[in-house]
Amino acid sequence: MGSVSDHHCDVLILGGGIFGTSTAYHLALTHPDPSRITVLDRAYVPSPEAASSDINKIVRADYSKAFYMDLAYEAMESWTNDPLIKEYFHRTGWVMLDEKDSDLADRIRKNFRESGRTDTSADITLDDVKSRWGGVLSGIDTSGYSKAYTNSSAGWADASSAVEAMMDKAVSTGVKQEVGDIDDLVSDAQKLTGVRTTDGRTFTAEKILLATGAWTPALMARLEMTMNIPEKDSIQKQIQAAGVCVAAFKLSEEEARHYSQMPVLIYGARGEVMCPNRERWFKFTNANTFMNTRPHPVTGQDISVPALDQKSVPRALQEQSIEIISQRVPEILDNGRVPDDWRLCWDAVSPDQNQLITRHPDPRLANLYLATAGSFHSWKFLPSIGKYVVNVLNGKSNGQEKDEAWAWKRTWSERGAHEKVLPKTQLADFQ
Repeated sequence: MGSVSDHHCDVLILGGGIFGTSTAYHLALTHPDPSRITVLDRAYVPSPEAASSDINKIVRADYSKAFYMDLAYEAMESWTNDPLIKEYFHRTGWVMLDEKDSDLADRIRKNFRESGRTDTSADITLDDVKSRWGGVLSGIDTSGYSKAYTNSSAGWADASSAVEAMMDKAVSTGVKQEVGDIDDLVSDAQKLTGVRTTDGRTFTAEKILLATGAWTPALMARLEMTMNIPEKDSIQKQIQAAGVCVAAFKLSEEEARHYSQMPVLIYGARGEVMCPNRERWFKFTNANTFMNTRPHPVTGQDISVPALDQKSVPRALQEQSIEIISQRVPEILDNGRVPDDWRLCWDAVSPDQNQLITRHPDPRLANLYLATAGSFHSWKFLPSIGKYVVNVLNGKSNGQEKDEAWAWKRTWSERGAHEKVLPKTQLADFQ
């Protein structure tokens, strides 16, 4: 077993996804001794199980909430100009199809018009979707859709490479990166002191930041039970672990050239198609999210947790995903072709899809901070979100609007920032 504390630091960041990595980077810019900052994850960044580790991710400012549109424009400034990460951003544009009963595109376009920025979006007919971009989307099924629009400012980024570059920069300034599986959060009667890893090491810190995404509710369950945290302040009232199915095809060089003509495709609320990346992976998402509710081994609570094997996708879920692929790019399935790679990607989703960037409300946990609830739309904020987390760690306001949006949640808005990602089913339903 480890000693009382094998490792003590000023700030212990648990999780090396976009929240943990961006915070480490921005904290290193201002902390007098970056070597007093430690990031602990189960693997070195990019950790393969993290939602931030991926083939590619969408970068866009297309939001129904002006709050997130402005935040995204700020991040896109870095994606476009910051030498550290700009090579990973590919401005391919995007095209979004809007269902007949949806006003989402209208609300997004209204935000663009009212922002005072140059409006880079434009209407496009459904026939144009099929004929443009070299006819890549000529086979798309547009039944059930009423209109479409494009936005030339959007695109995608090399996900894992960008996160790795930012963490490498933080480490080069002195930030320590440690690897270990967290067994438990360690506390005495009055406060959280640190964490213990499964190999017996103990990490303690003055301030502890949970940037543990979908693993957060299960990680906090035993601590909440030990400290008799009121149910109203349970982390499960704030976030739930949700999964989404991702499929990818390994393309030939000729196929990659062909499909690289396309923009990112948003197929209403059903999923996305991403442009091929440098390794010629062609990615499709199935936006029908799900939970994986299981009894916690210690507390007995029913808690949604990430599935242990992200590569094990139930046959029924594969079939549903293939059906949605056939509606978007049907010829990719010619001659019985099936995806070459499957993944269950997990994130923490809040009811209003706002992030949770705050100090824990219980006075006994005054040194515990959270940066989570990515809600399947936060990856694009990698360059900038960490500076806001640093402000919270330092007790500094981010302004009333951000403070309220990211605070411990007591009430919920009717329409969220990324409405389509709220889980509607259980992973077990596909077994």
